[in-house]
Parts: sequence; C-alpha cells; structure tokens
Amino acid sequence: MFNDSRTYAIMAKPVSSACNLHCTYCYYTGKKALLNIEPAIMSHEVLENFTRQNISMHGQNAVIEFAWHGGEPLLAGLDFFHEAINLQKKYGTGRKILNTLQTNGILLNGEFCKFFKANNFLLGVSIDGSENLHNVYREDSFAKTMRGIELLKKYGVPFNTLTAVNDVNSQKPRELYFFLRELTDYIQFLPVVEFHDDRNFVKPFSLEPEQWGKFLCEILNLWLKYDKNKKHVQLINSAIENLYNIPCSLCVHNPLCGHCGCVEANGDVYSCDRYAFSAYYLGNIADTDLKILMNLNKEFGCNKIYGLNNECFECEYVKLCFGGCPKDRINGKNYLCEGYKLFFSSITKFYGSPQLL
Repeated sequence: MFNDSRTYAIMAKPVSSACNLHCTYCYYTGKKALLNIEPAIMSHEVLENFTRQNISMHGQNAVIEFAWHGGEPLLAGLDFFHEAINLQKKYGTGRKILNTLQTNGILLNGEFCKFFKANNFLLGVSIDGSENLHNVYREDSFAKTMRGIELLKKYGVPFNTLTAVNDVNSQKPRELYFFLRELTDYIQFLPVVEFHDDRNFVKPFSLEPEQWGKFLCEILNLWLKYDKNKKHVQLINSAIENLYNIPCSLCVHNPLCGHCGCVEANGDVYSCDRYAFSAYYLGNIADTDLKILMNLNKEFGCNKIYGLNNECFECEYVKLCFGGCPKDRINGKNYLCEGYKLFFSSITKFYGSPQLL
C-alpha cells in the first residue's frame, strides 16, 4: 500500500503578536499593526477554515501538526483551544493529529494543564536560563515562568525548553546547560540574530559568529560527557541526522524550506513566521485553500539552497548547514557561518565526515 505521508509544518498565530511580555529581542512584536491584522483573536470561521484545510492537505498517513504560536497563544483563552480540539475531531476522524504550543508559561494554570494533558499537547516553554540569565531580556519573568513549568510537571504535561541564545547567556554555556537539563530531556537553542534595517549591523543583543560556535562546542562537549543518548538537544541531533542522511528535523538545516507557512489570526498566510512581511504574503484561507497557498511557496523554499553563494557550495559542511536560516544571510552567506563551522568541525570528530548525498 502506498504510504502517503506528505506533511507541512504550519504555524498558527491565534492572537497574532499579542503577548503579556515585551522581550527585548522579540521579532514578532508589532506584527499586528504592521500587517493590519484584525480581529484580536482568531475567529471561529478562520479557525474552522484553517482546521479543515490543514487536515485535508496532509497525506493520509501523515502526522498532522497544529503548531500554536504567538506572541503568547494562551491569551486566546481555554475556550478557544476547546473549540480547536472539537474542530479537529470533526474534520480529522481517523487521522493522526499532534498539537504543539509555544508559551512563556506565565498564564498556565491547573485548568490549562488538565486540558493539555487530556488532549496530548506538547508544549515548548521559552526560558533563557537561570534567573540572572533569563531576566536580562525577558522582563524579570523568571519566577512566573518557573511557576508554569512546575505546573506542567505536576500535571504530567510533556514539554521542551526553547532558549534564545543571545549575547549574554551565550557566555555561560555550562551554567545554562546544567540548568536546562534539570528541567527536561528535550532542549532547543535558537540563535538570536536581528539586523538593523540597513542590514549592515546586528542589534546589540545578537550573537557574534565565533561566540555562537564556542557556545555550541561547549554544549556538545557537555552533552557527550553527561547526556549522550539520554537528552535530546535539537541542534546536535539535527547535525547527526544530516551526517547520516536521515531527514533532518530542523528546518534551518534542511536543503529546502517553504513547507513551514504561517497563518495569522485573520487567516492571512505568509511564507514563514520569520517572513511575515507584505512581500511574502501568499493569500488568505477564506479565499484560497491552504494547500494551494503552500504550493505557491515553492519558489521561496527552493531559494533556501539556490540562494547560496559559491563559497557555501564549496564548503565541506554544506550538507550539514545548507546555509542555515535565510533570514540570517548577507550576500548569500549566513552571518553565523564561522560559528557553525566550529561546531560542525567539532561534531564530525565524534561522528565522522558527512556521508555522500
């Protein structure tokens, strides 16, 4: 029997960029005003259209993911997510469905946690380390976020951590890693790179390339010493996947992108949540089916590799990197290139050189 497992990773923004925090490095703040998005919360009509279309465009054997993101998606309220689950049951009978949600954890309470546990949600909690590291750019929210994490543990809700690696916490990789490994077995690191409008300079909270490389190398060494095959560190596991020609689970190190669209609260669809700008507007699901809109995204996705310069194609690590996230490139080369080279050089010492394509 044909295994039809084609899949997409659509990020849904039920409250657009609305958030109860205003983190210094946040790239989505102000999107609601910039993109003229109304209403404040995704309506029933948009939610139903999105649910039906998202389910129907996936292969019959695919795991269909509903990835709820923000801003802070919990601002949509518990009733919204009850409605989302009811619609998934209505349109997704017999299908494999996964719900993931990224949160700062502050609004979590017993009712939310019971609901997430009962409906098999996987949560990602944004936390940048221990209190002295987390509070630098996240509005002194550490205690509130930790309270949310304790509630997730109490109610048995599975979660991973997402750490924005910036100019401060990148200087403390050992402290950061030992803090995170006590919270969960699933750790994600996201490099903070935000350019000024002229793209000639990065903003002060951004990483320097060498700093990023040294950070990743130290994390790798700690993982190998203490947690190999026990803890999942996304960047490490993704590099190992690429080394052995296993489909990579991280979009920034895949050869193509474009399957990770962004659906805003009003049903507008953009190429990616990092590209939620008018130039990357694909259409609205009220007018055009989501599958058609995502097919329009192929050119954007192919530019992931075709947009690289010759230096990248000649690099021994191109199969591990594939140019990283396009939003971090200058003249076809990733701003963090030298840092990634340090990391890839280190990991290949333990796992061997990249296999032939």
